[in-house]
Amino acid sequence: MWQYLLEDDGSGNVKATKVREFGIWSGQKEIEAIAVDDRLGYVYYSDEGVGVRKYFADPDNKRAAQELTLFGNEGFTQDHEGICIYEVDDSTGYILVSDQQANEFHIFTREGDSGNPHAHQLVKIIKVSTNESDGSEVTSLALNEKFPQGLFVAMSDNKTFHYYSWVDIAGSDLKVANP
Repeated sequence: MWQYLLEDDGSGNVKATKVREFGIWSGQKEIEAIAVDDRLGYVYYSDEGVGVRKYFADPDNKRAAQELTLFGNEGFTQDHEGICIYEVDDSTGYILVSDQQANEFHIFTREGDSGNPHAHQLVKIIKVSTNESDGSEVTSLALNEKFPQGLFVAMSDNKTFHYYSWVDIAGSDLKVANP
């Protein structure tokens, strides 16, 4: 993985400067999806046939090159695909990871366990109507009466988008953000 600093070059154009190379890749398949948790300062990526890898997002962090954890490496049918982050508040929420061939999303704790912020526990698996979901996004913002606690969107391989209210995803198992 390469990380770039994007900035104005002084003439109104964007200049990209590589600031680091980091990460482990299993060599199986590909790096499929990346999500950055701006508030907590982590970057997550799917090592497609292996699991989700976690690093510090700040390239200046002393431990920036050290893998913090590998999770989601059990219970997936085949490919780990899209990753998105639902924020309940500034430090809690969920990491959703697509199990592409099963048409499911595995939901992990964002904050990890007490005492170990890198122990992301599986809390729920949801079946969705996607076919081979490649991508997803989620927001905890109240959008309207249909999406009062946020919206989850997943894309099928034929570019069909599927929309779900976070209330339906959460059910009675997961927390919702305060509007």
